[in-house]
Amino acid sequence: MHVHPSVIAKHAMGNLPYQKIIDHLIREELGNGKKITLRVSGNSMHPLIRGGDSIRIERCAPEVLGIGDIITFKRNGTYYTHRLLRIVTRGSVTRVMTKGDNEVNVDPPVSPDQILGRVTFIQKKNRTLYLKTPFWSFMNRLLGVFSLLETLSILLYRFTVGRFHLLRKFLAKSKPSLFYRRLKKLSLGFTTRIIM
Repeated sequence: MHVHPSVIAKHAMGNLPYQKIIDHLIREELGNGKKITLRVSGNSMHPLIRGGDSIRIERCAPEVLGIGDIITFKRNGTYYTHRLLRIVTRGSVTRVMTKGDNEVNVDPPVSPDQILGRVTFIQKKNRTLYLKTPFWSFMNRLLGVFSLLETLSILLYRFTVGRFHLLRKFLAKSKPSLFYRRLKKLSLGFTTRIIM
C-alpha cells in the first residue's frame, strides 16, 4: 500500500527536489516525537486499510516492533505501509520482512533505517481504529501469525512441487496461482470477518 502526504504529494509527484523536502519534513517531524497523518492509496492491505483511508504514524525503535505490527517504510523512493512478519539479524546486519495482507509474496527485505514508524491509528470513512488498544494489539499479532503461516504454506507448496517430479505430474492440471488464490480468499475471508 503506497503512502503519500495527503496534499503536498500531489505537487511533488515526479519532482525530485519537492520529494526530498517532503522526506526531510516527515523524518524531522517523527524525529521530534510528533505523529504524522498520511493518506494511503492502493489495496495491498485490504480489507484493514483501503485506498483513501488515513493513517497516523508514530516513530518507534525497531527493537520494540513485533510480528503483526503495521509499519511504514520507504523503498526505492516510495512509501509503503505493510505488516511486519519477521525481523532477522545475522551478525551486524538486520533485515525486516514485511508483506501486504492482500499480497501473495513477501516484500524485499528492508533495513531498520528505512522504517519511518508504526501505524497507530486508521481513519476510515465511517470509523476509526486505534491500534494501540489491547484488542487491536492482540488482533494484529494474530493477523501477523496468520500471514506468516500463509507465507510458509506458499513456500512449502513451491518447494515440494518444484522438487518432486511425481507431485509435479500429479498437480500438472492444477496451476499454482489457483492454489494461491484459494489460500488468499481463505485468509481475506478470515480477516474480513474479524475486522467488520
